[in-house]
Amino acid sequence: MNQFKLVIKLQLLWLVVAILFHVVSLIRVSMGMTSLSSSPPMVSIVQLPIIVLPILYLGWKSYLVSYAFINGLVFGLLFYMGHIPRIMMYFSPEGISAYPSAIGFYGGMLINTFGIPVAFYGSYLALRLAWKRKYNHPVDWK
Repeated sequence: MNQFKLVIKLQLLWLVVAILFHVVSLIRVSMGMTSLSSSPPMVSIVQLPIIVLPILYLGWKSYLVSYAFINGLVFGLLFYMGHIPRIMMYFSPEGISAYPSAIGFYGGMLINTFGIPVAFYGSYLALRLAWKRKYNHPVDWK
């Protein structure tokens, strides 16, 4: 169970770093520079916590099956709609020059290369714990 708690904390760390990435992008835009990503920074700053914090809450409160399903769905979509297109862009003829910023491209890749596997591992651990305990709520954190 301690391992699952650590995964929740690592996902929270990922969320903070992702928000900071978009805050830096917002600062760059306000200085007349290019954004770090193709998504509007303010929209991402607002959307990320609205989407991810409820998932982390479910995990922290030991709603294991709900956490595993929603977490897997959200981060699966992030992988499919965000990470794979970046990888494909990297190998395309125009390469990362099609992206607003090379720093943003590599920064986003690095952040999500950390966050996506951690999230999938969290879903795996949650389902394993739920199966072991044969119920969804609560799990003793001892």
